[in-house]
Amino acid sequence: MRYLLAILPLLLLLSVFGCEPKDEVITTDPNAVLRFSADTLLFDTVFVSRGSITKRLKVYNRNEKAVRISQVTLAGAGNSPYQLTINGVQAPLANNLELRGGDSLYVLVKANINPTDENQPFLVADSILFTTNGQQQNVKLVAYGQNAYFHRKGRIGTTTWASDKPHVLLDSVLVEEGAVLTIDPGARIYGANKSVLLVAGQLQVQGTPQERVYFSGYRREEGYRTLPGQWEGIRILATSAGNQIKYADIKNTVYGLRIGNPGKTGTLIEGSIVAHALLGGVVAFTSEVQLVNTLIYNCGQYGFGGLGGGKYELLYTTIASYQNPLQRETPLLAVTDFIPETDIKDQPASLRLVNSIVYSDGYSTVNEVLVEPATAATEVSHSLLRTQMYRELLEGKGNLLNTEPKFKAPTKYDFSLDTLSPASGAAKVLSTIRHDIKGTPRSTTRPDIGAYERTVD
Repeated sequence: MRYLLAILPLLLLLSVFGCEPKDEVITTDPNAVLRFSADTLLFDTVFVSRGSITKRLKVYNRNEKAVRISQVTLAGAGNSPYQLTINGVQAPLANNLELRGGDSLYVLVKANINPTDENQPFLVADSILFTTNGQQQNVKLVAYGQNAYFHRKGRIGTTTWASDKPHVLLDSVLVEEGAVLTIDPGARIYGANKSVLLVAGQLQVQGTPQERVYFSGYRREEGYRTLPGQWEGIRILATSAGNQIKYADIKNTVYGLRIGNPGKTGTLIEGSIVAHALLGGVVAFTSEVQLVNTLIYNCGQYGFGGLGGGKYELLYTTIASYQNPLQRETPLLAVTDFIPETDIKDQPASLRLVNSIVYSDGYSTVNEVLVEPATAATEVSHSLLRTQMYRELLEGKGNLLNTEPKFKAPTKYDFSLDTLSPASGAAKVLSTIRHDIKGTPRSTTRPDIGAYERTVD
């Protein structure tokens, strides 16, 4: 009995160690290495002095036993353009991190790139070093830095935005009444959250088919390329007149273009693309707008809306909605003499719609055209339209109704015409419009309906 009492403490101690979970026992085996969610963290273009989105790296211990990570650090140490946050602590270095068997941890990485004199994108690289049981592993960090012009909240007079560096809108920027903002061919404009370009003066976007002007959201990661609502868009105010927007891509907005300048000289939108707008693509109120060779697709409300009266002309324009993730409850094209949910009504309205496509892939929306009153449609001809409401009114006049246009690859946002498209060769010759959205010559005898020309004489 005395013998049992003497060894009882030892037995209890052994039982404690013997019951320690295997995943908490730290191994010193040099083969017990870590695994990572990626071997390289790639940051798309980061505008210098603005930092970037934080990337997440997941670190796994696939071993049955725990490991002690003796050190996590940046190869560039204090000179690195990257910042690490490990276990909630921001620091360039962490020591003696224990990771249980089968467990994982997050390392958050942020890029902060200092300005340079370079106008072209440049590469900034580093790596995260992990040392475990004498073995060193690394995850590469790669960012493309880009200097930019930053436009903060305020007013601007007559000026030109050049194309040598991107322009980043950080807040609302107002083109003053009487001033002209000229945007050079090839310029790139990126909008931060809630930023908006307000035009009380005049906007002259001078893109070309070879050097388009590009407007989009500030975020450059792949997941944001088609995400709507990242910035407010372009707003034409009541005092603005004589605006021209040529060969521009306007994406990721709330409204692509919102126009409200009654009685002023109209806005010309030519050779442009408006896409991924949370609400309307191009929406005008009691205004005068002309669209030529323009593509509008996948918006949350109207592709084009002319509301509360006004004068609207759409020539060689394609308005489409295919596999649109936004739940749209309005037609793609609407011209009305009233503004919904306001007291504005019975305003003079006119629509000239020629050589254009208005179509969608949804089975629930069979009326993609709304014109009220119907007499506002002064000319609708040689257009391919999805409509049951105006089927009798628009039959003939070269129109193709409720006929799939057969775009080449609409799910990939390619709205050019397939070889079997009924829109091919079915347009009316408009002698003043000789090229399409890409600068391709229009046929002089049998041009194609829509923004893209496929036919060759």
